[in-house]
Amino acid sequence: MYRLLDCITQDHIYGLVAVAAIICVIGSVLSTHMSSRLLQWTGKRRIVQLPLAGLITGATIWSTHFIAMLSYNPGYAHGYEPVMTGVSLLVGVLGSIVANAGLAYGKSRYGAYIAGAVFGLCVAAMHYTGMSAYLLPGTIVWSVPHLVASVLLGAGCGAVSYGLIAKNLDGLAGRIWPAVAMVIAICLMHFTGMSAVEIRLDSSIPEPTMAISETAMAMLIFGVTGIILLIAMASASIEVNLEGESRTQLKHAAQHDPLTSMPNRMWLAEKVNSLAVQLTEDNTAHAAVLTMDLNLFKEVNDLHGQAIGDAVLRRIALRLSTQLGEGEYVARVGGDEFVALKLKARCIEEVLNFAERLYAAIVEPIGLDEVTLRVGASIGIATTLEDGRDAGQLLHKSDVAMYRAKSETNRPICLFDEEMGRRNRDKVQLVQDLRRALENDEFEMVYQVQNKLETLEPEGFEVLLRWNHPTRGRVSPEAFIPVAEETGLVREIGAWVLREACREAMRWDHPYSVAVNVAPQQLVQPSFLENVMDNLFETGLAPQRLELEITEASIIHDQAHALKVMHKLRALGIRIAMDDFGTGYSSLSMLQTFPFDKIKIDRSFIKDVHKNSQRAAIVRSTLLLGAALEIPVLAEGVESEDELRFLRDENCTSCQGFYFGQPLSREDMRRITFKSTGDDEENVA
Repeated sequence: MYRLLDCITQDHIYGLVAVAAIICVIGSVLSTHMSSRLLQWTGKRRIVQLPLAGLITGATIWSTHFIAMLSYNPGYAHGYEPVMTGVSLLVGVLGSIVANAGLAYGKSRYGAYIAGAVFGLCVAAMHYTGMSAYLLPGTIVWSVPHLVASVLLGAGCGAVSYGLIAKNLDGLAGRIWPAVAMVIAICLMHFTGMSAVEIRLDSSIPEPTMAISETAMAMLIFGVTGIILLIAMASASIEVNLEGESRTQLKHAAQHDPLTSMPNRMWLAEKVNSLAVQLTEDNTAHAAVLTMDLNLFKEVNDLHGQAIGDAVLRRIALRLSTQLGEGEYVARVGGDEFVALKLKARCIEEVLNFAERLYAAIVEPIGLDEVTLRVGASIGIATTLEDGRDAGQLLHKSDVAMYRAKSETNRPICLFDEEMGRRNRDKVQLVQDLRRALENDEFEMVYQVQNKLETLEPEGFEVLLRWNHPTRGRVSPEAFIPVAEETGLVREIGAWVLREACREAMRWDHPYSVAVNVAPQQLVQPSFLENVMDNLFETGLAPQRLELEITEASIIHDQAHALKVMHKLRALGIRIAMDDFGTGYSSLSMLQTFPFDKIKIDRSFIKDVHKNSQRAAIVRSTLLLGAALEIPVLAEGVESEDELRFLRDENCTSCQGFYFGQPLSREDMRRITFKSTGDDEENVA
């Protein structure tokens, strides 16, 4: 210890020691930074950066050593042997590359500490190689304990430094502590190694003549150090700039829609959070949120393809962007849904003007190379002027108002009001009640008779679903079926209806057919076909007695899948009816493509068909089409004798409707099935 203190305090020039320390600190900071980046880089980038990191680290060790050697004054002539001086630099660089490679590619738990120990040994190897280049008129005798101590100190502190690098500490600590440990490793190794030196002068040894002088050595060291440190700083600067640009590009890509280049949902969330802070801190600040949904866009995709749909979205996005003024923003948050923000909204009229500008930009005809298209829009508005100052709630309320606008075709722009909020809460409650309805056995089925027109005798029953709510009473299917379809609950409900319908039909003595509606969400289920087969197997119902009613909406989105499923159903013997014929836009092509066993004319065409010439023409055309394709036709919604007479005159196959009575309960339906076989009604019970 005394030799170490004496070496530091007595044998060195403090000014040069300070210079060595500064270079050591700068180089260590750069070295640990480059080494830490090796852990984050992969592939070719890591391979390219590894030699650079080794060069910087090796140059730091070498420069610190030789500047410290320049500060060492033994009191007599001395110099540096050129070859070993260069070899010592090579040792430092190669050793650092090996250490950094161990850090970057080491897989073991202690790999970083082993790499750090290698770094410490590299410092020692460079030091003692450099000392062998030190020429003077005498010999150097080494103190073995001090020499061993210097090697161990270098290896230990090096292990600590690389271990801290591998931990990847956050913030300033992640930069400072690994560099501090590296500085300690280099300095302790050097000064402990120098304290191991004992020079014994020998007059028989001449003064070195073919050596590098201290002046030349100083110029060489500072030149090499300056060049390498400049390279390191330039490299770090380029890396930081590239990383900053990459981060900016990644953030832009993450927060913008790739199709339209508009801000996306992530950007909107960040903007809404910023707005929430502003509204909390400044009570005078006002803003408006507008949720916009395109109308008829699904039809554009279905009729013209996704490429045309994408072109429409890009054109609309461009138009919306050109309508924005100061403090106005628009983001695309879904397939055909956009959200606009207006900051500094001073009055409702100003917000409505903004909404009308956006609406006009959307509904203007869109001329493309192939076709000219027009889409509509529904816009919901919520503002801090009337609807509260919670930014998140404003977004929700504008969405509620948008759905209200969508349901009212004569009002495309709708301001939020509390009545909408109440309806939305009712809808949420309805969804929760629907989830419990199956568990609580609240559903029941009723049966509408399907009659042959020739004899008016029953030929089957269509199963209809009813919901007996424990507090609301009987809930209309028009109220809960759309909600069930929207939430996906219709899959579970539909599976229950199908199962119960098969069980009930199996109890009938007469082999009437049973017709069950299939929702679009059911048909696309991978397990749908398997579920149908399981129900038939478990109940023993003949497949020919089961009729599945499918609408165009069930097959339009994935026709290939629907066609495959329908062929498999028909192969089992199950019949398939096209429900609500005439209400879609591609019914004729559907009949040509898909294997339907029955066409059901929608009730909207049957009402007063004997009075309305247009409806009569549509019904006649459908009946002729069915006859040509040899597909029987059933008319829905027959309510009067005149409607029935018209259908008979036009040779319709069968019909159903209130003319034959309201849908029957299970008990009433069973009376018909048993009555037709001559059994006593008492047998029903």
